Amino acid sequence: MSKLFSGIRTVGYYGESQSFSIGPQTDSLRLNIRLTQVPGANTDTSTELEGTWETACYTNSDNTSAIETITMVGNVLTLKDEKHSDTSCATDYSLTESSHTFSIGDTVTFSDGKTGHEFTVTIGSTEKITPQSASTVSSYNSSIKCGASDWELNTEKECSIDNASETIYCLYQLDGNNWYPDCNDSSYPSTSDIDTSDASSTFVKQ
Repeated sequence: MSKLFSGIRTVGYYGESQSFSIGPQTDSLRLNIRLTQVPGANTDTSTELEGTWETACYTNSDNTSAIETITMVGNVLTLKDEKHSDTSCATDYSLTESSHTFSIGDTVTFSDGKTGHEFTVTIGSTEKITPQSASTVSSYNSSIKCGASDWELNTEKECSIDNASETIYCLYQLDGNNWYPDCNDSSYPSTSDIDTSDASSTFVKQ
């Protein structure tokens, strides 16, 4: 969910760190997110988001690619972010998973009549990262990613998230089987920030 919940966390890709936006440009994550009803929220929200949501393979500006999958069961959301070193998601680079909590807020109606909700995300404390190629292992070890220099191929490590416990402000639009989330670190996105043409933030129900 690199761009999925834009602005949610800080992680490294190719040894560098970047802001997490549950959306497209971050290492994969796994979010176990708790849904908590707040005043003004739609009580059917948990039900409408229940299930598995996945992006298509999308290409990043650095000619890497990714696929993000979110599975929501009950009050838990799991985000899996698969990074690839080519432009077609054929060559594995890394897998990242992390858990966070969130609360659903007010219903929002978009200019086209479609609806969604505001929600907040509280960043979790750790994420699990698995290097999936020799070049990833080399990069992680040379950069001492997560404070470690003993990374091994296809071996998971649990790393601290830099902005753990921070609150991220998000908004999503739901259009049939398409879910479009976006996030900011200081205020709720506006309805115009939802980009339904962006493959990295378009999640299709499976």
